[in-house]
Amino acid sequence: MKILHLQQDFELGREFLNRRPLQTGHVLPLSEKLLAEYFPSGSSFLILKGNKLEALLSVRSGTQKAVPIMNFTVVAASKIGFKSAIEQVEETALAQEKVIVRTRVFGYDEKKLQALKVLGYQVGASLPETVSVGGRRYDWHFMYKDLASRYGFPVRRPYAKLGLYPSAEVSKAKNPKLKVRGYRAEDRAALDKFATHPLVIRGIGSGIFEGLYPWVPGTYQEMVNAGRVFPLVCEDEATGEPVGTLDLYKHSQDVLQHTMGVGMYVKPEYQGVGVGTMLMEQMKTLARRLHLASVWLSVFDGNTPAERLYKKSGFIACGKVPGWLQEGYVTETYMTLKLD
Repeated sequence: MKILHLQQDFELGREFLNRRPLQTGHVLPLSEKLLAEYFPSGSSFLILKGNKLEALLSVRSGTQKAVPIMNFTVVAASKIGFKSAIEQVEETALAQEKVIVRTRVFGYDEKKLQALKVLGYQVGASLPETVSVGGRRYDWHFMYKDLASRYGFPVRRPYAKLGLYPSAEVSKAKNPKLKVRGYRAEDRAALDKFATHPLVIRGIGSGIFEGLYPWVPGTYQEMVNAGRVFPLVCEDEATGEPVGTLDLYKHSQDVLQHTMGVGMYVKPEYQGVGVGTMLMEQMKTLARRLHLASVWLSVFDGNTPAERLYKKSGFIACGKVPGWLQEGYVTETYMTLKLD
């Protein structure tokens, strides 16, 4: 087998992928922009046997709390091509000292699901009826493999332990006058101000230390403008300030257009006073207006208040996937809410 960077023959990779678009969740051929989204040129590779392209793969190293994780995508034409691609993924992960490798498989792709199981991958979570193709619905599987036993040294770092995000005392808001409204661009500064508070960053996937900006500036507004994120804001009318936010975020795959992910965080002084409940209820209204059949989210193990809120709002747990850094190495629980 020969391995080339995708950028060495981009058109060959694009033609290969567009003969198998369902492996990436698309029915129609992919645009150059979408191909670059799934297979960035700097971290994507062609696997050839002689002059025949057998597989296309990309690897994405986790950042911030996802540092122990490597995510990957593989599109293959044969069993040997698929196996070679997975070997390359795992060798890359080992070189970067990743603990967990993860991927997602659409339920209609039974061959890929079974091939991964044969190679030692487990289904951590399955989101029921989240994938739609050909007039049928399928589950969406989140699969992983723990590589820790492959190392000749302890790869799990001892500095990740309880107390990494210490508890902080805050005075709860008294008699807040809360309302949920649409997001405005000028809300960003206020929301970012409390996004890195210890009582907030311990519950979200971004943010590793108080005061460090948790995401790339400007990208959020770009996603809002592009219609990929639909945000709601809870405001305390007494102060005129945003005190919580919830996002419905959209995936670009054709087979996921009837579902969206949910992300939410609340200002520490307003946690436990009803902000999350109000945002969740208004989210359901927005989701139905967007013609969604379901929404889904994930929550870190140990974030009991959030998990309690999601269950109260009707979400059902669908499994766990390990790998994140929180106060030690933790798993995240995936949950779904059916709307139809």
